[in-house]
Amino acid sequence: MIQPEPNLTQTDIDKLSIVSNQCDLRHDLHAYVEYVQNRDVKRLHRSNELNRSDSKRLAKLMSNSHIIKEVEAGGDSEWINYVDELALAFKFTIYDTEGEYAGYTSTEPSFPENYIDVDNKRYEEFIAMALIEQEKKLLDVLVKKYLDGKNEFYETSVLGRLSGFSTRGSATGIMPLLDLAGPRRFLIEVLQSCTSGVWYTTSSLIRYLKEHHPFFLIPKKPKYRYKHDAKEGRYGNFQERKDRWGMGLQISENDADAFERVEGRFVERFLEGLPLTLGYIEVAYTKTEYKGCLPEINQLLAFRVNDTFLHVMNGDIIEPRITVQPNFEMHVESELYPVQILAQLTKLADVVTKDRTNILKLRKKKVLTQLSEREDFDVVRLLENMSTKELPQNVKIELDEWIGASEAFTLYEKVVLFEGDKDLPEIDKFTIECISPTIKIVHSPDRLFTHIEQKELIPLRIKHRSSALTPLPDGADTVFPGRDRGVSNAKVKANSKIKTRVKAKKTVTIKREVLITFLFPAKELMEEFRNRLVAARCPVAADWSKLTLSFDKRYEPEVKKISKALKQDYTIRIEDIA
Repeated sequence: MIQPEPNLTQTDIDKLSIVSNQCDLRHDLHAYVEYVQNRDVKRLHRSNELNRSDSKRLAKLMSNSHIIKEVEAGGDSEWINYVDELALAFKFTIYDTEGEYAGYTSTEPSFPENYIDVDNKRYEEFIAMALIEQEKKLLDVLVKKYLDGKNEFYETSVLGRLSGFSTRGSATGIMPLLDLAGPRRFLIEVLQSCTSGVWYTTSSLIRYLKEHHPFFLIPKKPKYRYKHDAKEGRYGNFQERKDRWGMGLQISENDADAFERVEGRFVERFLEGLPLTLGYIEVAYTKTEYKGCLPEINQLLAFRVNDTFLHVMNGDIIEPRITVQPNFEMHVESELYPVQILAQLTKLADVVTKDRTNILKLRKKKVLTQLSEREDFDVVRLLENMSTKELPQNVKIELDEWIGASEAFTLYEKVVLFEGDKDLPEIDKFTIECISPTIKIVHSPDRLFTHIEQKELIPLRIKHRSSALTPLPDGADTVFPGRDRGVSNAKVKANSKIKTRVKAKKTVTIKREVLITFLFPAKELMEEFRNRLVAARCPVAADWSKLTLSFDKRYEPEVKKISKALKQDYTIRIEDIA
């Protein structure tokens, strides 16, 4: 408990410029990791940055569309680069950050063949955590490790406006041994005393710290790496400049306003850094042009915390609420990005909108895919368990019909058919279904082809047309038709016809399935009839344009029962069409 409790000054911000984070850092972090999981992302040889093509694709996946314009205008995005660094800080991603020098004359390292790998185990363990635990981990990473090794004294934050002190001399003095994790946690604790939605002056926060916690940032007796560094004192690392390239003016600890000029600047930059990036606060800047010494001071004049920040700090965030609508939309309301829930639902539905309320729409193809891949999958039970309200009756009936349809065929999406020797190395990890020892259905074809090439083999990619299979090159050892098989196949067919004339007759059985089709006079009766058939687990095909229902003849007894039940409301007479 902070003593004394802060009594900060409230303020009016009508004449100030308000800044809030329009991006969702949590969503964008997961979107980034998912992107690099599914692609071979190679970093730039010289700078080790993301290449422009990947930045463009990533921009479309981010939570704010302005990032697309940023990449189109400049080729990259500070926000995407920040998310990239955050994934590395989490150790979700792995790539070379040291580089290698091409020769003795090289002044900068290079990064040849530097692909991004993902630690899937670490990432999956993270998303399996409860949302509040994920958030605590995110906060902990940012508190302990200011990304890119920089800190609030020297680096402008990804959403910030304020420049930092010169880094000249920062390898000496107090900076090498100054741990900023503690001061950050302390300031976060102070912010918890604020009321949500109320604007407070930054100056009152700095004044409170100066009066009651003057050594929250720099200890009264700091540690120095070398004894001679102590001569410069606690503020030896901080100099003001009249302009960007001017000579530095040393800040003296004896100056009456020294705390405001050092710790005060840190507080301003902290506010526009970690808490703003996490979406915990909003900040307000003066609109007056700055003409004082650099780095800027007294520019971030006000701030306010929000409910999410206080809920996270108290460990009582609002749990996600899922509601399934009669139009097959699923509304997911959550205070924090519910990655695990959305990962489950996107296997069944398409994302319609992304916001604090995510809207998804159930898709038949996706549901059928899950049903075909998992024999024990119960989509109705899953949605009933996740939903805060009872599933709409029409949705349950339609899902039951989809379940019936899933038994007829298996549907695969985003996969390819792979043909190769049965003893190819390490192919099993890409295999979804083994059709034969040499033919498999596989996922991640790009990664598979790269894997095969690394084994010094030469894969061949063939794209078949929807109307016919594409002939494979001459000499290919394959079950599919080749370019030189057109004549021989014709001869084989001709010879087979001749042979069948002299062979003995074969006894075969052709099975017949008889369908009954009902033509209804009105849609209302047809819909009621169809719903009862589905409830009775009777496979039925509906044609709403012709008002017809078709079903197998063996289900006729069930149909008669339904007709009898409906006679309470209808006088039903069934006539055969001549």
